[in-house]
Amino acid sequence: MIKPMLAAAALLFALPAHAQQTSTPPPLIDGPALAGPPPAAGSPRAAADRLSMRPAVSDERLAQARTDLAFDPFAIFHPVLGEEFTRERFPQTAALLTATVLGVNPAINAAKRAYERERPYVEDRTLLRCDNPENPSTNDSYPTGHGAGGWALALVLAEVFPARADALLQRGRDYGESRTICGYHFPSDVDASRLVAAGGVARLHGEASFRRQLDAARRELARAYRD
Repeated sequence: MIKPMLAAAALLFALPAHAQQTSTPPPLIDGPALAGPPPAAGSPRAAADRLSMRPAVSDERLAQARTDLAFDPFAIFHPVLGEEFTRERFPQTAALLTATVLGVNPAINAAKRAYERERPYVEDRTLLRCDNPENPSTNDSYPTGHGAGGWALALVLAEVFPARADALLQRGRDYGESRTICGYHFPSDVDASRLVAAGGVARLHGEASFRRQLDAARRELARAYRD
């Protein structure tokens, strides 16, 4: 048994899409349609993607990008909410984040399977500035699962904790951009992931159980953080 259940949700974003097909429910939204196709080979947008793959960043930002290789829905937001933001301390928030990840993930995987875009480092291994991937899946660059997860969680946390909404949304944006800094994804992969994430979160709001989880997490965080 996996003890916290959020760990299982986090693993869904770490596994290749083909390994998840039997473990996730049908998509809530049409991920391929919402993302749209990746830039066509030889197009100006594809050229812009490649020109953006070596962003100038500080040593501190590169270190953060390396830390962001992991997908831990709580650790992602430690820069905003502190080290005390843990699943053990906030079980209602953990349930909400789990539901968010599980709701968005199938649509992202459907888009990955539909488009099978090669990752940037397939063409140029020198783009990698973080860890060299072990057993890399080279054809699932578009959209990015990590980027989608970070943005979906940021949207939800900003809703339940509006006092820190700006910082939470910026952190979600930065988390996605870490994928480009590290050389794992093109900028358009990240952009598409945010579209699918936003669509998935919007669709989740149609579920009464999800709305109840939002309210429970809102109360839980309000008790702990007093701005």
